[in-house]
Amino acid sequence: MAMILDGIVVLDLTSGVAGPAATQTLGDLGADVIKVEPPSGDPVRRWPGPQLACGDSAAFLALNRNKRSIVLDLAAAEARAAMQVLAAKVDVVAVDSPPDTLVELGLDAGALQGLNKRLVYAEIDPRLPDGSVGRDALHQAASGWGGMSGLPEGPPAKAGLPMIELTAANVLVQAVLAALYAREDSGEGQAVTVGLFRNALAMTYFYGLNYRISGNAPARHGNGSPAAAPLGVFQAADGPLQMTLAGERVWRKFVDSIAKRPEWLADQRFATNSNRVLNKEVLMAEIDRMFATQPRDHWVDAMRAAGVPGGPIRTIGEAVDSPEVRQRDLVGTAPHSAAGEVPVVKNPIRFAETPVRAARGAPLLGEHTAEITAEFGLAAR
Repeated sequence: MAMILDGIVVLDLTSGVAGPAATQTLGDLGADVIKVEPPSGDPVRRWPGPQLACGDSAAFLALNRNKRSIVLDLAAAEARAAMQVLAAKVDVVAVDSPPDTLVELGLDAGALQGLNKRLVYAEIDPRLPDGSVGRDALHQAASGWGGMSGLPEGPPAKAGLPMIELTAANVLVQAVLAALYAREDSGEGQAVTVGLFRNALAMTYFYGLNYRISGNAPARHGNGSPAAAPLGVFQAADGPLQMTLAGERVWRKFVDSIAKRPEWLADQRFATNSNRVLNKEVLMAEIDRMFATQPRDHWVDAMRAAGVPGGPIRTIGEAVDSPEVRQRDLVGTAPHSAAGEVPVVKNPIRFAETPVRAARGAPLLGEHTAEITAEFGLAAR
């Protein structure tokens, strides 16, 4: 059965996180993604951490499945000429370099769309507000996003994962799909750009609007929330758990079935969610003392039985190895040219009628250079 993006060819000139994550999703949806790498390869191949015997990092494997790799040294005129041949024949070119660098190389939107009017030029713009180039943590810091993260009594903290780049990747995929859809009517492609800073600002959720309405900068709430209580991380006798009670129905279930403290329902400090938010320090301390009396699984089982939203805070290992992940077929292995097989966390999208591509491990550096050279009629390399 055909995949949704069968027949779409993507030329991937990106490295790092956001661009490769976006093109990987396009590959999962059926596009033929051609990853262009310099002779030294995408720097992520050599990131610290677990590596295959061939030297490729776990991060590179996680961001580059379902792609083919060709080596082109874009400092050379011959390679830039080959790029123009490729750009004239593909549907999408994805870039994430600073715009002035792309202009110098002749790889900007105007130059490439002059060769191919149907081309969708998809750009991750890495520039910070001052024009310098920065990646995830700096965009968190510049947008105010990082200032809201962390415990109230501590310093600001960046997210544990590169959330600005990963979410920008998803936004770029949406933009590319929309541009391909529009091309069906117009016959012409267009340039689409997702700025990391713009995405970071959009990721501030409603806090930016709160500030514009009130003039008050939001405080850090750590694991809690300014809008609901009790909500956050609690310590059971043997480990942490998360509980989120954001309404009166679940609050009553918690009081009746878990806490067994009927007096809390009559206590005006806790009578409504708004009151509980105002008095959350007192309430959270009471709940923490209660949870500390029993193991985590005792409370989690009780919450599940009562329909109270809560669960254990797992390590990555506990999550990946959990029965639910196995039952949902969310992890597995993919064939790899050097390692035979590599682990893979599968694409989360499921279509009722159209398959997502079965995962194929990230390519070796330049693995498909000869194949792509012949296929697209490039000068022999």
